[in-house]
Amino acid sequence: MLKLTEELRRELKKPYGKVFLDAKNVRKPDACVGDVVSYTFLSAKLFPKIIVFDGKSERKPFNKIKELEDLSSDYIKIKAKNPSSTITINVIEKIEEAINLIEKGNKVKIFVEGEEDLTLMPLLCALKLGSTVVYGQPGKGIVEVEVTREKKLLILYLLEQMEKVVCNGKNGNEIVEACRRWANGDIRGI
Repeated sequence: MLKLTEELRRELKKPYGKVFLDAKNVRKPDACVGDVVSYTFLSAKLFPKIIVFDGKSERKPFNKIKELEDLSSDYIKIKAKNPSSTITINVIEKIEEAINLIEKGNKVKIFVEGEEDLTLMPLLCALKLGSTVVYGQPGKGIVEVEVTREKKLLILYLLEQMEKVVCNGKNGNEIVEACRRWANGDIRGI
C-alpha cells in the first residue's frame, strides 16, 4: 500500500489542471472522481465512462447518494477498498477491471469503501492519452485534467514519493510498477 506523507499532502492540494467554478465550461469528461462532480455531470446528462465515488463529500455523508446511484443505474458497479490517504493494491485491481470493461463499451462506477481522493492518481496513469478527468477541489471548483504523457510522468514521480507500507505481503512497489506499465500503455496484468 502507498500512504500519503505530510509533505505530499501539501503538494496535492494544488489543482493539477484547469479550474472551473461550475461544470458548464468543462468538456464532457471520460472519468469523474468524487461524489459531487460525478453527480453534477450525470445530472447534466453528461455520462462519463467511469465514475469513482465514496458516498462522502468533504468527509461527510453525501446527501444525494441515492440520486447518484439512480443516475448511474446502467453502470457496472465495482467495489474497492481504499482507506483514507492511501492507494491500495485492491483499488489498482479495480481500476484495471474498470478500464477493461470500458474498452468493451461498458460504463463503470467504482464505489470506494474508505476514500476515493487518491484514486485519481492511478486512474490518470491508466486512461488513454487525450482522455479527460474531472475532480472537485474544495473551495475552488471543478478541476479538468487532460491525460498527457507529462501528467502521467508527474503522477509516477509523486507515487514514488509516497510512503510504502507492507500490507498483505505487498510493499507498495507493485502499485508503482502497475502505474508505470499503465503510463506506458500496458493495462494488462498487475
